[in-house]
Amino acid sequence: MAAINKKEAIVLAIDVGKSSLQHDSDGKTYFEKSKFCVSMILKRKIFAESKDYLALILFGSSHTNNHLSLKGCYDNIEIVTSLGIVTWDLVKHINSLSSADITPSNWLNTLVLAADILKKETEEKIFKELQIVMFSNLEADVSFDKLNIIASCLKTQNINLTIVGKDCEVLSLNPKLETFIIETEATAVNFDSVLPKLSHYKQKEVTPRAWNIPLSFGNVFNIRVCGYKKIDESAKSLKWLLCKNYDTEDSITAMKKHTTYFYIENSEQIQVDREDIIDGFRFGDTIIPVSNLDTDAYSYKSGPRCLQVLGFTKAKNIQRSFLMDGGSYIFKPHKEDVVAFKAVFNAMVEREELMIVRKVYLNNCLPTICVMFPQREDTENYFICVNLPFAEDEHLFKLPSLKSFKPNYEECNAVRNLIDAMDLDKDGNELFMPENTHDPELQYVYDCIAQKAINPNKLLTKAIPEPIQSLLNPPKRIMEKSKQTINEIIKIFSLQQEKYEKCLVEDNNILQFDCDEETDFSKQCVITAFSPIEDFNKLLKNGFNSVIVCENMKHITLDLIESSTSMEDLEKPALNLKVLREFYINNNDIKSYNNLMYLVKDSVLISGKEGMWSQFVDSGIGLITNQEIEISDISQELSEQFMKHEVLQDVAAEFIIDDDDPLKEFL
Repeated sequence: MAAINKKEAIVLAIDVGKSSLQHDSDGKTYFEKSKFCVSMILKRKIFAESKDYLALILFGSSHTNNHLSLKGCYDNIEIVTSLGIVTWDLVKHINSLSSADITPSNWLNTLVLAADILKKETEEKIFKELQIVMFSNLEADVSFDKLNIIASCLKTQNINLTIVGKDCEVLSLNPKLETFIIETEATAVNFDSVLPKLSHYKQKEVTPRAWNIPLSFGNVFNIRVCGYKKIDESAKSLKWLLCKNYDTEDSITAMKKHTTYFYIENSEQIQVDREDIIDGFRFGDTIIPVSNLDTDAYSYKSGPRCLQVLGFTKAKNIQRSFLMDGGSYIFKPHKEDVVAFKAVFNAMVEREELMIVRKVYLNNCLPTICVMFPQREDTENYFICVNLPFAEDEHLFKLPSLKSFKPNYEECNAVRNLIDAMDLDKDGNELFMPENTHDPELQYVYDCIAQKAINPNKLLTKAIPEPIQSLLNPPKRIMEKSKQTINEIIKIFSLQQEKYEKCLVEDNNILQFDCDEETDFSKQCVITAFSPIEDFNKLLKNGFNSVIVCENMKHITLDLIESSTSMEDLEKPALNLKVLREFYINNNDIKSYNNLMYLVKDSVLISGKEGMWSQFVDSGIGLITNQEIEISDISQELSEQFMKHEVLQDVAAEFIIDDDDPLKEFL
């Protein structure tokens, strides 16, 4: 089956004559706006790797360059380029354009010329659509004697005409222009409608491919479905070859990659051949070698690809916090299995239940557990599939209760007013919807590439373009509406910004340091998670600042505690604390260690490891009491109280979790 041709032929016509110098309502000239729009159209085509053919015409130009000029009446119209693929050279030419102050702009003759170009240059070629896009305010006087012929020509060739400058409502005030719009069936829009849509770059469009898979209900029966990726994280890898038309053979240097392997013995690097290297895992101080046979043996085999139903559950059991990233699929029924699909769909909606499935995308790929939401759009039914977390993916937290705070009527009313003022859907036009909200990082990278493609020898500008900056800031109208309510919030709640002073150690001359010294040493003072104790002792032995070394040891210890999932994982941070405890005792800095232990306890409890706390403190890392060191301000009784903690039998039962029914969002 032949592929569908999606290529378009487009002629862009820009008014650069005297009428283009008129100012629009925002103070900018029509020429400036036209120039920006055309430049963005071309750059969007390049980044989308579009195969569309574009031609560029300037009318009202001080030059005449077109094949109809010999017939007269086609002066001051310049064909910059015929139909072809967009290049950066054309973008550069657009950016260097200037208007002609003295030349009239015959836009109707330009329309005839553009139609002639489309007719002659598209012969024996197949295009999905033929378009003429004209940027002009249509202020120049022209003769409409041959309007019927022009309109008939456009209809015969199936050419769509779009005029950017003034909308139909403004143009209809002129009877002749109104007749022209009606006869040619043209679309007229103003710049306010076009600029927001052209201010952001566009990625390459990818045709979605169906994942044909049977939705299996055990060994009972299957329903054939087609899956499509609905939401997926945008890839940040870009094709820098988009700028290749500026490369020359002399400027391109072939890159050669070479990897050399070494191991260190007696402070000397000894080279090793790649064939003599195998993989291995490091657990503590032990390195466990793993061969290719071992890798094949322990690799999980999930079996053939599948979409297997595990069962059904009430919609209220799937909390919003369970929905993981990784994108989402939509599943539609095969045309021969619509009846069975609809029966399952209707039953799920009626019973308010969701489907739990096991998904394996390819043979022996890692399986995922997903939830299927029934969705109805117009007359079409389909499932939305979203990944669910495993037990290892979930982190439990003990959140503080808000029951002790009871806001009064004035405080509640102030917050309600703030929500009303910042309502994004107040005017019936929802803001920040995913389909209209662009990734600012990706947009900024595209803008930088465009800058280097057009001006390869210039440094990138540090200023963020206004369209990208607008993605990072609240809408102006929202901030204006909420200004008064924000002032009320500040007044009622007396919000004050706290100032934090960084103070690592108190009253200890041994551990005091100079800021410049910290800057110099911190770049080299590194403690790894593999061997923190060895790194700690080595850094102290090499004369590094003890404050910096201790702080790095504290950070790595707290990180190890928060990332641990079992008691075995806590052995390494427990040993780290023993070493720190001994160090602080030898340096009479008891307070620093005791303060650290309070942070450790918070880290253990907040990360949901209450059951490990009693075993953790039995490792001999408790508070330093005044019975052990006289200068300590911690009594034995306070230390024993610090060690105690009641383990909650059912932590999840005390959580405050949003119980909104997610099914309502999908129906």
